[in-house]
Amino acid sequence: MSSWANRHLLRKRDLSQIPEPFRPIIVPRVDRPEVILSETFQMKYTRESSDDMDDTKNQIIYPNDSFRSLFGGTDAFKSGAKEKSNSTVYPVKKIEPSRASAIELAYQGKSYVFVLLRNLRTTRDNDLWITSYNKIRQFYTNKIVIIDDNSSINTVNGKLVNTEIIMSEWNGAGEILPYYYFLLNKWADRMIFLHDSMFMYRPFTNSELDGSVKFHWYFGNKDLGGKFSAYLSLLKNHDALIEYAKGMQWNGCFGGASIIDLGIVQQLEETYSLFSTLVSAIRTRKEREIFERILGIVLYYEQVVDENMCSNFGEIAKYPGAFVSDQNNFDTAAHQLSQARYDTAIIKVWRGR
Repeated sequence: MSSWANRHLLRKRDLSQIPEPFRPIIVPRVDRPEVILSETFQMKYTRESSDDMDDTKNQIIYPNDSFRSLFGGTDAFKSGAKEKSNSTVYPVKKIEPSRASAIELAYQGKSYVFVLLRNLRTTRDNDLWITSYNKIRQFYTNKIVIIDDNSSINTVNGKLVNTEIIMSEWNGAGEILPYYYFLLNKWADRMIFLHDSMFMYRPFTNSELDGSVKFHWYFGNKDLGGKFSAYLSLLKNHDALIEYAKGMQWNGCFGGASIIDLGIVQQLEETYSLFSTLVSAIRTRKEREIFERILGIVLYYEQVVDENMCSNFGEIAKYPGAFVSDQNNFDTAAHQLSQARYDTAIIKVWRGR
């Protein structure tokens, strides 16, 4: 009677009570076909670069649709797994070809490069940078440089067009890396720096491309914190910057993301050794937040930007749904912006990584 009454209660299965031919086979992670496949496609090679800098890349290429497609269907997939299990097949977001309407972005005789900073903690994070890449290619055919900052999982590179991938040796440096590598490689006259959680929504207007520097968004939080002066003091000619920072006549550059001339990057490096100094000092999120503020201070002090023309899309705090981490993606974020009638060329999502 008690057995019948408790028939719906969950009970842990004792595999020893199941005849051996009928027991489910548990496949260790190292034997799963998708893991074996990722190792098969692992390639390491060295890119020649300036100043004898050795950049080692570790490129992992997965099929566009799913792991099953590479094995030629369900039966072949099971065979590839040595018939050990019915492993879940994880879909991979497609890398799309450039649109026929995409153009080479050039304005006032200057060339442009898109630099995409990515950091992957879970497989779902691949959706972010692939969407960001696809959205650039929807509008523009310019060179894209993907900088990988200390990803903890294998990355999906796929068939990328006119794209270079840099596996950064400065783990955790984050937002400073696009400026550092732009300074070293000089890919174009101007850089458009995007995070992997930022997506092109429409083409840039001429007014958004005007000026030598434009933040995408700014923030007014001027909390310098205890370590702020210590990081400023690492720079050359820092005394005037420390005094200027106290005056609060500046704004931070949200995410460090901007459209910037190569000449300005070179000027900041020559005057303050800004990028070569801080790239080796920044490792944590708090330190990256300090860089967002230092970049704003230096650009305001040099009068390259001002209160009225520092950014294209205004204060980040006014962005619809700003800082709300709800597993957002491009489609839901685009709908949210449409409902709010918020005009921007770039969509930002928060994933709470």
